[in-house]
Amino acid sequence: MTDCDEVLTALLLGARLDFAAEAHLAACARCAAEQTRVRELSRTLAAGPAPVPAPALLARTFRAAEPLLARNARRAAWTALARALGAALIPLPAVLFADALLVRWVYGLLADLLPAPVGFYVVFNYAATLTALLTITYAAIPILAERQVRLRLEESHA
Repeated sequence: MTDCDEVLTALLLGARLDFAAEAHLAACARCAAEQTRVRELSRTLAAGPAPVPAPALLARTFRAAEPLLARNARRAAWTALARALGAALIPLPAVLFADALLVRWVYGLLADLLPAPVGFYVVFNYAATLTALLTITYAAIPILAERQVRLRLEESHA
């Protein structure tokens, strides 16, 4: 777009001109000549009623746009899933390392206080419970990400 096109478009849309556009309007012979016609056209368009679309236009538009909307929805779902998995997997090594240190420390403490099989039983059950909780949590991530995408799409199309 040239400077003339930008200035005339701003005039047509009724936007306030900045300093550079005002300077261009004052210096350009084409824009100065077109200025009154563009402002008059803008007032005429603003005064007229908005056109009413044909009744079948909405249905035809949705039918034509449906494949594109479905493709964009799938792309958005994959993007949301990748973000959710990335956000969940980044702290996972630190969590596993901290839990391994905790399990070793608790096992050492329990081995001093209780018989070794009892300490092993407690630590094994804690580790199994932690594994089950992490598995359930990470298995729920794709489900929650899909639900968030679906809710976002419903909000944007409502």
